[in-house]
Amino acid sequence: MKPWFRLLRQGALLLITWGAIFEIGLRLQQYFGPLFDLEMASVNLNWESNVLNHKPAPESQNLCIYGDLTGFSYQRHYDENGVRVIDDKALLEGCRKPLSVLFLGDSFMEGYDDENTLPYHVAKYIKKERGVCLKTHNAGYTSYSPAIFVPQAKKLLPIVHPDYIVVDVDETDLYDDFARYRKLIVRNERGQNVGVKASPIGHACSVGLMEAREHPLYLMRFAAKGWLSFVHMPAVIKKNRPDDLVLFGYSQDHGADLERKYAEPLSTFQRNLQELADILKDYTEDGSRVLFIFHPHLEHLKPDAEGHVWNDLVSSTVEKMCIDNGFLFFNATEPLRRRFGSRPEEFYWPGDMHFSFEGLEEYSNAVAAFMASDMFKRRTSALDKGDQSQTSTGLGVRSADQLQ
Repeated sequence: MKPWFRLLRQGALLLITWGAIFEIGLRLQQYFGPLFDLEMASVNLNWESNVLNHKPAPESQNLCIYGDLTGFSYQRHYDENGVRVIDDKALLEGCRKPLSVLFLGDSFMEGYDDENTLPYHVAKYIKKERGVCLKTHNAGYTSYSPAIFVPQAKKLLPIVHPDYIVVDVDETDLYDDFARYRKLIVRNERGQNVGVKASPIGHACSVGLMEAREHPLYLMRFAAKGWLSFVHMPAVIKKNRPDDLVLFGYSQDHGADLERKYAEPLSTFQRNLQELADILKDYTEDGSRVLFIFHPHLEHLKPDAEGHVWNDLVSSTVEKMCIDNGFLFFNATEPLRRRFGSRPEEFYWPGDMHFSFEGLEEYSNAVAAFMASDMFKRRTSALDKGDQSQTSTGLGVRSADQLQ
């Protein structure tokens, strides 16, 4: 046998052996983990929406937006309108006529399992501290922003008929409205936002994963998923998303005249906020029934090496809109700075922008305290007598049904 043929055979045998070892290893990690999911069984296109861009499945959510952090695994359930379905029997026990509150927001509002969400903590706090019962409707979902809140509010207000509305605006929303959703907004002949089309980026990611799982060998799936993540998806993002606005680049900027520098993204953001405000004003006819809230990221609280914290470009834009429209506004930055003390990082997940369970509860309690003192301040004498949770709402506002 010629030496070159012997070497070729040995090389092929070595390649097959190591291939088999990797194949077995990948299957074992899938069975015991997985550390790297190669089944991708839950990936589909059911998340796509041409009204809300993306929507939660009733169970087993599997949204694939390239680059998003997913955090912990937990069960969540949604109704057909995208509102969280939770077990709130304990919160409503002994309540004759709870106040209805609709919560809009992104993943910070969406929260985690049933009891680790802002709406749940708010309802728990207000019942305990003020004896007022809340029926919460949590419509928060990952990466939602004012561009999506507009068609979402149009859809949910006639269905939920809330007495109050709370909207959580995040630091990421300036980026989302401009970079993610601006070109996907569908407007009618009057220029009104009637929907946000599904993202071609999310679509490409999901289709790529579904194609990768068709390979019979896990080793081939591993290679296909790597190519999707590091080659194909960056190209899709470059094609479909502008690179002139970097996520959080505007937050870290301490230059002069930021409003002029970010005039175009701010214009898009402000237009969406005002369109949302018009919808909420038409529904409530009372600005004190609408509350916009803003929460700090860790970088708002913990200075960097140069002693800088993130600026207030986003929060001040939201605050101005609230002043112009007579809405309530609560910026939790300073209250949480006091609550978190000298180690704010302990209230956020390591390597993730989101609050930990403890941080979320602190934030929620700060919001609840503001709502109790500023949003629910108009009471009738019914709330000042006896067991308050057994009374009607007792608030001097018209019901949602009267506004229709």
